[in-house]
Amino acid sequence: MNTFVALDSDGCVVDTMAAKQHGFLQPMMIEALGLRGEAADLYRACADYVNLYSVTRGISRFKAILLNFETYNAHPRVRALGLPPLPTADLRAFVQSGLPLGNPGLDRWLADHPSEDLALIRRWSRAVNDAIVSSGTVFPAYEGARTALRLMHGRSETGIVSQSPEAVLREDWGRQGLLGYVSRVAGQEAGLKVKQLTLLTDGRYPRGAVLMVGDAPGDLEAARDFGCRFFPILPGHEEASWKTFADAVYPAFAQGVYTPEAEAAHTEAFLRLLPDTPPWQA
Repeated sequence: MNTFVALDSDGCVVDTMAAKQHGFLQPMMIEALGLRGEAADLYRACADYVNLYSVTRGISRFKAILLNFETYNAHPRVRALGLPPLPTADLRAFVQSGLPLGNPGLDRWLADHPSEDLALIRRWSRAVNDAIVSSGTVFPAYEGARTALRLMHGRSETGIVSQSPEAVLREDWGRQGLLGYVSRVAGQEAGLKVKQLTLLTDGRYPRGAVLMVGDAPGDLEAARDFGCRFFPILPGHEEASWKTFADAVYPAFAQGVYTPEAEAAHTEAFLRLLPDTPPWQA
């Protein structure tokens, strides 16, 4: 095999984005912060925008929480009601620290920078991971993704590149019977996606022989920074995107004829779907 296909997981192969937001991440953070009534509703609206319906869709967990808090604090309704702002200073310091933005990185940061605010976020993050695994929730894979994995099996090496914890990825893919289709798994513990792509492919494949498939602008950014090819799974049009991938894009990539012009057309359609301004500020 002379090509490598890196696959994001949440919202790309496995239909988890909204389910994890609404079932675990958002309600558990609302509870941890003690938000009630309209404050809780506003937090949910901000978190939906940041994580599902904007250009920041799919960013890493701690960056997302920071942006959730900042978006909430700037919401005109939060200000009109005089609601207390959510704490951002210590979280911003960690996000900008250069440490891997996972639970181990947060542990390292807290060892030298004690913070009650960050300790709360650490407890929340660990509780979310435990709750997702222990819930027994089976997140369905997109049928088109399943078809594509079967198509690639034995023709290209494949791996998971995701900001979810590795244990959660293995759980999600294992329950769908998909782990056997990938040879490598990189979760949030391995760092950001450029580092993950390097870990999975460096010294084994030239950059032009690597294709990143993802549903978020961060996947596109990682592919550009790493220097590999990219194909987007369009939010809200996942099955159609996977059909395009299986019918046209993957065969072209495997044959070395996935052109920059075709890649650019897919990327432009993708970016048009994800705004950079919340609807309440438009």
